[in-house]
Amino acid sequence: MITKEKLNKEDIKNRNSINLAGLIRGYFDLGGMQVQFNVISTEILRDAQINPQKYKDLLVRVAGYSAFFIELDPRMQQDIINRTEHYI
Repeated sequence: MITKEKLNKEDIKNRNSINLAGLIRGYFDLGGMQVQFNVISTEILRDAQINPQKYKDLLVRVAGYSAFFIELDPRMQQDIINRTEHYI
């Protein structure tokens, strides 16, 4: 049975909520090749789109490299927002 839970910043901060190390280990045991995390809420990313002057130092991981979020093309910003919170 697959349960759907969001993996978000609060889950990572709450040690009783999720075993992140076990989740990552399981991913690699099943053949996963790489993993990268942006530990930031979708609300902050959306606010950065609206108020970029407040987020000049906001770095995000994009397919193997880091970039300043507000300097990315709006389509790339939306793609990052879409994959910020995943279901597990």
